[in-house]
Amino acid sequence: MSQTKHDGAVRQRETEPLGITYDRLRLDALLTRLVRERGIKTALELPADGAKAMPSIYSLALARAGVHVTLYRPEEQGLEVWRRLGLIDKVTAVYEGTPAATGLPDRSFDLVWNFVSVGFRPDFGDIIGEMARLSNRHVLTVHCNGFNWGYPWHKLLHAAFRLPWTHGETAYFFPNRVRDVYRGRGLNPAEFGHLDMPWWPDPPGFRDVRLHLSGGDRVEDLEWTAPIEAIYAGGEVPKLVQRLAKIEESEIPTPVRTVFSHLFYQLGERTSA
Repeated sequence: MSQTKHDGAVRQRETEPLGITYDRLRLDALLTRLVRERGIKTALELPADGAKAMPSIYSLALARAGVHVTLYRPEEQGLEVWRRLGLIDKVTAVYEGTPAATGLPDRSFDLVWNFVSVGFRPDFGDIIGEMARLSNRHVLTVHCNGFNWGYPWHKLLHAAFRLPWTHGETAYFFPNRVRDVYRGRGLNPAEFGHLDMPWWPDPPGFRDVRLHLSGGDRVEDLEWTAPIEAIYAGGEVPKLVQRLAKIEESEIPTPVRTVFSHLFYQLGERTSA
């Protein structure tokens, strides 16, 4: 199906699959824990875009935990979700500047963070430097895991279908490279972990190939439905997602977690006053 944009163009509809719902809920568990353990009251998501998913709603868990959230360059369709959930008073939108030079005041937020997208960018180091400048305490980035067993498969699919690689700087799919950038920008790598650990590879690749071939590779070109909105509104978490979460929260050997986790996160702390 499709929907007409305000400018008259046609926008393709896309519903997030179960795997996206699962990774959103695992991310929510991480963010909620950090709020509780580290006393986070204000947060900036820089930028607030999407990764083959509905943009600008990754910080909903922070708002639901009582944090005031600022979103850098959010998409309107994501802000509509905030409105429908009654959380629009918990969010501020900022559009000026660039991710590496926002123009916002120094040390404005307890947490400055991003989900996946900055790790795709060639100016990753400059953006981390800006995140460090804007934070008075913590910087968090979540990255695709290059050690996941699906990564070489995904690369092979791109080659087989002769599709351009649009998933950015793969150097930052690996934790050591991320930590090196953190240290170079005055951040102490304080906490590291894996998350989003189902049994299937990340990504299986078929949805990605379909979006490439249909011309809908950019999240802003799609009209998204995010099933997690219904969960936030009081709906039931799917049974499979509940079972996967119980497995992920159990004692899993590090090598197994490294190979099966779709994502990793790095939390940094400012080292300068």
